[in-house]
Amino acid sequence: MADARVTTSDADLLLRAVETMPTGLIVYGGPEHVVVGANRIARAFFGDRPAIVGVPVREMFPESLGQNLVELLDGVRRTGEPVTAVEWRVQVDDHPDGDERVVTFEVVPVRDADCTISGLACPFTDVTALVRARQQVESRADELRERYAAVQDTVLTLQRSLLPDGLPVLPGKRIAAYYLVAAAEQAAGGDWFEAVPLGGAVAAVVGDVVGHGAAASAMMAQLRAVLTEFLLDGDGLDTVLARLDGFAGRTPGARGATVCVALVEPDGLVRYVCAGHPPPLVVGPDGATRFLPAPGGGPLGVAGPAATVGTARLAPGELLLCYSDGLVERPGQELTAGMTVLAEVASAAVRTVPGGATAVPTAEATDRIAELTVERMTRQGYHDDVTVLAVHHVGPSVPDFVVDLPADATRLSGLRRGLEEWLVDIGAGEGDIASIEIAVLEAVTNSIEHAYPDGAGTVRVEAHLDGRGRVCVTVVDEGTWRPAPADPGRRGRGLMMMRGTMDTVEIEQGPGGTTLLLDRLLRREPVVSPAVVAAASGTPARPATMSVALTTADEPWIALGGPVDLSTADDLRRELWSASRGGALPLVVELTAVTHLASAGIQVLYDFVEDMTADGRALRFVAPPGSPARQALALSDLPRIVAVTER
Repeated sequence: MADARVTTSDADLLLRAVETMPTGLIVYGGPEHVVVGANRIARAFFGDRPAIVGVPVREMFPESLGQNLVELLDGVRRTGEPVTAVEWRVQVDDHPDGDERVVTFEVVPVRDADCTISGLACPFTDVTALVRARQQVESRADELRERYAAVQDTVLTLQRSLLPDGLPVLPGKRIAAYYLVAAAEQAAGGDWFEAVPLGGAVAAVVGDVVGHGAAASAMMAQLRAVLTEFLLDGDGLDTVLARLDGFAGRTPGARGATVCVALVEPDGLVRYVCAGHPPPLVVGPDGATRFLPAPGGGPLGVAGPAATVGTARLAPGELLLCYSDGLVERPGQELTAGMTVLAEVASAAVRTVPGGATAVPTAEATDRIAELTVERMTRQGYHDDVTVLAVHHVGPSVPDFVVDLPADATRLSGLRRGLEEWLVDIGAGEGDIASIEIAVLEAVTNSIEHAYPDGAGTVRVEAHLDGRGRVCVTVVDEGTWRPAPADPGRRGRGLMMMRGTMDTVEIEQGPGGTTLLLDRLLRREPVVSPAVVAAASGTPARPATMSVALTTADEPWIALGGPVDLSTADDLRRELWSASRGGALPLVVELTAVTHLASAGIQVLYDFVEDMTADGRALRFVAPPGSPARQALALSDLPRIVAVTER
């Protein structure tokens, strides 16, 4: 029975309210979903289509076919469960604001007194304008993120260009550096570091210029360059700091800068100064820590006490850690609290890194100790640039490498293994190892082929790491070289490859034999990063013999690995011709896993390329940038006549 208090005027009020409400409402009746009524917003949404009342939804809204809308109504009527749809894209023909609309709606069953579903009510809101506005904001945000990322990349590029491009590899020392750009703005910072070889000693430097941005970075670069020159002049540390202080006093942007310089001698004696800078930390192989006593001295270029020189001594296996105050500063805490945490973190890093707690740590262990120290000290954020420079005092230098090798190509693999072990022991990085191996193996191969054509003789290889971080190699034979032909044809690339991988190549020939002098400056790359510490690095083990894998699923594909030199050249030739069925098939030659590509291997590849192209057979080499094979191919100019791709 109807409530007597609801009058006809009240019902009319309800209808007028439904008609004028700001959201659409359409009501369907029966299993065919006949339109029972629709308010003003709903009618306008469908373009004020005439006579929609009394018409099934499929006729009133024919473009609903294929949009899963009628099926949705069927489902609600069948199950009695209401459905809410958020931001559905709906095609509505002839809509005044565009045919594609975005709608949020509900489908609610309407029941009779006996709970039978007699119809469906569908309130909805056209949210197209809101969604488009949000998408524009999101697009703008994506654009800003991309621009921010581009600026960040530029900042890091700038920072890397102003900081050292490499750290020296020195006798009796392992040196590593890690630098984080200020996290707050990723703006170029004022921290700097340097490791300057001084005879057998090394000067470890960490400094900090006041402020951030381009001006601070430019001033940092000036101070770094000036201090390096002062150190190379050979003056004592007190004189060096006095000159640097004078420069800072005349240069407004340098005033207030701080710096720590620690001069580590071959015997472990350390002379150091701290101009307004926290003192170095020493960590022993057992994890014991001590901060060197602060010798005193204010920041550069300001009125205050002059920096004084302190002395200390490192035992073999001890690590000297220089750092910027950004590593140990914490809001609301004294600097000493951060230094206490640093000692604990660095101690744990030395004890947990494989090889870090030994008297003769590897270069990779020192790298990892620096990385872990920075990572763990910055886990809760950091507000300034963070710099760590680690110097591991190894103690006695690695003995020189000396090998007397019979003039036999089959002995090259043993030479390669021994040379690589020696280079790893002195701390050389992967790129330097690959380059030196190429040059030395080429030099020895030349001696075997030219000085001892009958195979009777000995080649001596000596390698030495000098106090400047330069590997000096001599390759000596006592044979008589055949005169070089006027037209060597496709041969004679060995010398070219040696010059391409070493800084200096000199040949001394005489009646008693030939001596090749090779040298290369070793550098280990510091880490300059905006965020996460990289995974532990290491020198991967290299295979001793050439490996071959053949795939013929889609196209013949031969993958080579290990060393390709004089001792494996004949095997390479056979494998290439076998994979291509004597040149009858096209071929892809993958050189990604090749650890050494000598001129003998290049010669085989040249012959194969010329024969294949002469027969019109497709040929492609795969060698990623930076790989040993890609470097050798570039030196030999092979990419000029054959396609070389990354994959």
